Amino acid sequence: MLDFDDGVHLTGTSLWLDPRRVKPRAIVTHAHSDHVGRHHRWVVSPGTALLAIRRWKARAVEVRRFGEPWTEDGVDVTLLPAGHILGSAMVLLERAGTRILYTGDFRLEPSATAEPCHPVAADVLVMECTFGEPRYRFPRRESVLDQLDQFIAEARRDGATPVMLAYSLGKAQEVARLIGARGHDVVLVDEAHDMLLAYREAGVTFGRCARFDGTLGERDVLIAPPTRSLAATLRQVRRPRTAFLSGWAMGGAPWRPSCDASFAISDHADFDELVRLVETVKPRQVFTLHGPDRFASHLRERGWDATPARHARQMTLL
Repeated sequence: MLDFDDGVHLTGTSLWLDPRRVKPRAIVTHAHSDHVGRHHRWVVSPGTALLAIRRWKARAVEVRRFGEPWTEDGVDVTLLPAGHILGSAMVLLERAGTRILYTGDFRLEPSATAEPCHPVAADVLVMECTFGEPRYRFPRRESVLDQLDQFIAEARRDGATPVMLAYSLGKAQEVARLIGARGHDVVLVDEAHDMLLAYREAGVTFGRCARFDGTLGERDVLIAPPTRSLAATLRQVRRPRTAFLSGWAMGGAPWRPSCDASFAISDHADFDELVRLVETVKPRQVFTLHGPDRFASHLRERGWDATPARHARQMTLL
């Protein structure tokens, strides 16, 4: 039986996936706060281990490599790359001939800084669907980067400082690598730069990426998260011109910062990628998490047996 009360729990076993409440031991698919609990023992990929130790001060970390299964409580468990941020994982559970794939956050399109997503066939798919509405079809990444280049050039021409508003873990590092590859000098605030060091430790290469010390050169682009500390950061910047980088740039955000421009650069799957994942996995049953209930309806219209997990709560499968 799957229990969706706190993350995903395969009942009758010690297998907890992304619970928020403290557990003796839990599989954590990636290091974003909405998937993390202060567990006594974290089961993670190598990349997530680096981030969990640096960001969350995780003390007991059990590292499992992608594609290398292990068995516990009669269940074969395998971590697979999810393509979301460094170390992000899908979890494949196999027992009694039934395969369950849990995604957490994922992205099928190539990432500049995360391992390529590698979904597999399964009988049951439990998937996150943050952008599970048809209006969230992200534009081609290269065209958005061209627009971002233009924004940066116009800011400099006007004597302003371009500031990219990007979440400190995942988005900040990917944007740093993307715009660095286009010849920009990148400066990151402390929390984003600390995470970039973990990426470098994992082997991800970057161009010039310095830590923000309160001063900026004429060619620098500052990356800062859209958090409460942003106002204090911007007070140190000469004529800041801000761009919010997120899938929520396409509208409908539950919250967004005040900014001069926004660009749809996301490390999540858009609507078409969500549907494509289902078509790739070919499950007989789908449960959707952390997104609009309407996405399950979209899947049912396409012939899939799909239910929002919060309506299921518990489901007998095995």
